[in-house]
Amino acid sequence: MQKLNKDLEKIIEGFAEKADKETPYPYKVFSAKRISEDDGRQIYSLEVNVWDQGQYYSRAESIMDALEKKLHRCNLLTEEYLLCFFKGQRQPIDDPDKTIKRIREQFEMHVFEREDE
Repeated sequence: MQKLNKDLEKIIEGFAEKADKETPYPYKVFSAKRISEDDGRQIYSLEVNVWDQGQYYSRAESIMDALEKKLHRCNLLTEEYLLCFFKGQRQPIDDPDKTIKRIREQFEMHVFEREDE
């Protein structure tokens, strides 16, 4: 899972699980949770959150739009995996601090491990 998270950090251009306290806004944080496995295919729920600070959601929405465009129906081959992404449920999330804007999307990710030859 650690190798997968490292690859996802590069693809998403975000942080696995949490960002450093000093990270400037806006930024992306993701988490991947395996939900099933069959015939060599692992299916994950990939939750991505875009965090921003400001009056409006527009910048966070634009960042998520770009990520969704990049990932949806994309197949990426790494040294260890074939990764396939599909967009999913997306919504703004309220924060007690009204200056914080958060957009969450739950992508579906299929992971096929490469077999050694």
